[in-house]
Amino acid sequence: SNQDGGGGRNGRGSKWGDNSSAVAMTDGQRQKLQMIQDRDAEFDQQIDEIGEGIQDLAEIAQMQSEEVQRQNVMLEQVSNRIDNVNEHVQNVNAKMKDKLNEVGRSSDKLCVDIMCILVAVGIAAVFYNMLKA
Repeated sequence: SNQDGGGGRNGRGSKWGDNSSAVAMTDGQRQKLQMIQDRDAEFDQQIDEIGEGIQDLAEIAQMQSEEVQRQNVMLEQVSNRIDNVNEHVQNVNAKMKDKLNEVGRSSDKLCVDIMCILVAVGIAAVFYNMLKA
């Protein structure tokens, strides 16, 4: 039993502590050990697949980061152009306002001017017809 340094369960089977002979396992123990080894191999394979997936995701993340950086540069260029165009439009509007103030006439007076011209042309046509006859 346990006095000689080993003994299996309940003193049966081979001696666990006996260095002179290999430990003998029962068929059931071998099957369980094989199942554990198979499951460990399956876990290792799944872990390897997960690792490959993580590497793929890391590469995708790196590519997305580079693309975001490129687009940030492009957005900054567009923003600068928009600022320049906005400044130009403000300058043109200021110049137009100054020109309209120089002319001294607003757009509502333009209609009156056109009507006066049409009346003058009509009166001239009437005088022309009277002189012709």
